[in-house]
Amino acid sequence: MSEAAEVNLAAALVGRRILTNASYNDRVADLTNGELNSYIIGWARNGGRNQVFNFEPQGGSTDKISLTDRDRRVYHISSPDPAPGTKLKATIGGVGSVYTIVNHAPGQVKLSILSSDGTAPLYWTLNNEDEGTKISLELDNGTANQVWGAVAPDDD
Repeated sequence: MSEAAEVNLAAALVGRRILTNASYNDRVADLTNGELNSYIIGWARNGGRNQVFNFEPQGGSTDKISLTDRDRRVYHISSPDPAPGTKLKATIGGVGSVYTIVNHAPGQVKLSILSSDGTAPLYWTLNNEDEGTKISLELDNGTANQVWGAVAPDDD
C-alpha cells in the first residue's frame, strides 16, 4: 500500500467512529462498563458512548484513539508496552495510544501499533464472537478478525 493511501484514509478517520469487526459483524469495540482501566471488548452494538471512539490525527497515517465517558472524561486506548497478546485498555494519558491506520477495503481499516521491541506491527484483534471477548494486539494473521468497519455514529 502506498503511503499516500494511508494518509488519505487517516484523514477520513478524523472524529468519532464506531468500530465493527469484519469477522463478527454483530460485535463492535466497546469499553467495558465505560470505566477507566477497563478492557476494550467485543460487544453487541447498543449506541452507548463507550462504543464511540475518537480519532485524532497525529501526522501521516497515525491517529491517537480515545473514548469520552458519560461524565465527559477522556480515556485513551492504551498499549504502553505492545506485544502479541496484549489486551487493549482505557487509561488516562496518551502513552501507547497512537495507532497506524491501514486501509483494508473501502470503509474498512486495520489498526496497528509497532511492537515494543520494534520488530513487527501488531493489530487490533477480536479472537471470537463471545460477548466480552477482550480485544488484543496480535501479529498480522490475514483474517477478517483484524479488520474493522469505521463509521460515524450518525451514519446508521
